[in-house]
Amino acid sequence: RQNQGLIVKNLKAYHKTCVYKNNNLGQYLAGLFEGDGHIWIQGQIGKKTHNPRFCITFSLKNESLAKKLLGIIGSGFIRYKPKDNACVLVVSPVVGLKKIVNLLNGELKTPKIHQLHNLIDWLNKNHSCVLTKLPLNKDSLENSSWLSGFVDADGSFSVQHTKTETGAAKRKIACRLRIEQRILDPKTNESYFEILNQICLFLNCNLLTRTQKSTGNTYYTLAASSKVSLNIMTQYFNKHPLFSSKFLDYKDWELVAKLIINNKHLMDEGINTVELVRNRMNTKRVYFNWDHLKGLG
Repeated sequence: RQNQGLIVKNLKAYHKTCVYKNNNLGQYLAGLFEGDGHIWIQGQIGKKTHNPRFCITFSLKNESLAKKLLGIIGSGFIRYKPKDNACVLVVSPVVGLKKIVNLLNGELKTPKIHQLHNLIDWLNKNHSCVLTKLPLNKDSLENSSWLSGFVDADGSFSVQHTKTETGAAKRKIACRLRIEQRILDPKTNESYFEILNQICLFLNCNLLTRTQKSTGNTYYTLAASSKVSLNIMTQYFNKHPLFSSKFLDYKDWELVAKLIINNKHLMDEGINTVELVRNRMNTKRVYFNWDHLKGLG
């Protein structure tokens, strides 16, 4: 119990000291948008015309991140959806839309680029802008914050601890990053294969497909968990941090990942750490520290 108390104390101190500076806001926001965002543009012009709306949806527990981004962009509002346990960052003033374009243009990596290009066309036509539509970004993932934003939107960190049926002494402990994304973009019918395959090549894992029984929809899915993958991920996410509550899950997850990398996860102290981490991650998290948002901007 004394050791467990010490580990819990160290975990809290660990979170408080992890404040990073992200100099790649546009890359991060691009990944976040391409995971959980969309741009609405009015179709037929009626009696009342409306500005386009740039939207990113967050789980309600990530309201602090939504507010932080709203402050950085400088215009817009947050719409709350209590029934969905969600909130939406909405930007519709022209000054805010121009800032969005300046941040995202040239950073997008998925078929959602067409939504941004349509917004640029709207600004050029209706507000005398001369904005150039830049193509898909083909830069490596390793040196960009794009993947951090995409994982904040569509990724999840988990720690597994199982015992085999042949004996309690035989344990399996694993750390996994899982990402799932639709196969086709619903607006353009273009495939997400290229970017998901690029992520798999970077993280050293395989790209699979999964069909959701309730809807019949098919998704690309990847799960990175090997030692090689763990090394790549810890180096990447410590250089390009997450900013949602998944940052806290990642920092707990990283403790176990390092135990696995150093072959210490099956020692008594390692097993204690694994159990403590499992009982405080994801839906079990009750302690939230948002100090890491100081590094966003």
